[in-house]
Amino acid sequence: MHSYYIKTLIKILKARKLDVNCLFNNSSIDEADLEKEINLTAQQLDTISTNAIGMSKDRQLGLLVGSSMDIPSQGIFGYAIITSTTIGDALKLMVRYNKALLPSLDVKMLSREHRVEVLIKAPHLPDDLKRFYIELLYSAIMGSGNTLIPKGRVSVHVEFDYEAPYDKAPYQQLFGSKVKFNSNRSVLSFDKASLNMGIVTANPVARDIFRRECDRLLSRDTHRGMVSERVQEVLLQSGTEFPTSKLVANQLHMSESTLQRRLTKEGYKFQQLLDQVRNKLAYEYLTSTQLTISEIAALLGFSDAANFRKSFKRCSKKTPSTIRSDAFIKKATDLN
Repeated sequence: MHSYYIKTLIKILKARKLDVNCLFNNSSIDEADLEKEINLTAQQLDTISTNAIGMSKDRQLGLLVGSSMDIPSQGIFGYAIITSTTIGDALKLMVRYNKALLPSLDVKMLSREHRVEVLIKAPHLPDDLKRFYIELLYSAIMGSGNTLIPKGRVSVHVEFDYEAPYDKAPYQQLFGSKVKFNSNRSVLSFDKASLNMGIVTANPVARDIFRRECDRLLSRDTHRGMVSERVQEVLLQSGTEFPTSKLVANQLHMSESTLQRRLTKEGYKFQQLLDQVRNKLAYEYLTSTQLTISEIAALLGFSDAANFRKSFKRCSKKTPSTIRSDAFIKKATDLN
């Protein structure tokens, strides 16, 4: 998939009469390597993408690259998407396999009221590179969606956490009228109802085969993906005895200093991730069990309930009691 992405980039740069040899500066690869099945590291992709931005001097290059990527040309990943049952299933796959294309992005799919959001964060990246990646991914999703269903059949909203460009027309042409800049986040959202639309090319048997192959291809590269996400996975799977940063580093087959350095590059600290995992588990315990606050504090490794309350409120802006009360009211409302 990396070969296809870079070939798309080369095609666009060549159309502008630019010397594509400069694209590979400091990346340890060249154009000839694209004839092989290559799995690039996040650093290599960041370097090549940064070179492309500098060469083109086009702040909307991400929109152009993403819009130029078509599903069939994406190989096994494209086939997994077009054989999905619904638009929602296809969207989940696009987000799930995002790491195969843009490993430096932290991409999450969230459900809020009547909409489903694709939220992107990349605090560790330079602004120009982050903008390039965000616009590339969102435009690629939109392009794939327009291939699967008639344009205009899905309600789309998009927000960007940077200032508006001089010309908004390309954004409105791609995403529709619901485009917002200077937001506090970058998010592409769809109405839930439209995501239930079926795909004409759906094939459950073929879909399962393609997904298994996608998973196999992704698992071959243990260095791909955000290290912070892999740390959170280890912490979530550890039960009630949270491992130290040294033990987590060992599980990820790297030294503790390397782990800390890579987390810093992504804009995180180990303790910050541990706090996030504790907060997530605390929310589950508070809303799904009858455990007391003290019991939850003990399960999460806090010395007492007071320290747990303080930590939880710092992360969630609400007290444990408020979260539990809100969950109880919601359940009662749903039953009625």
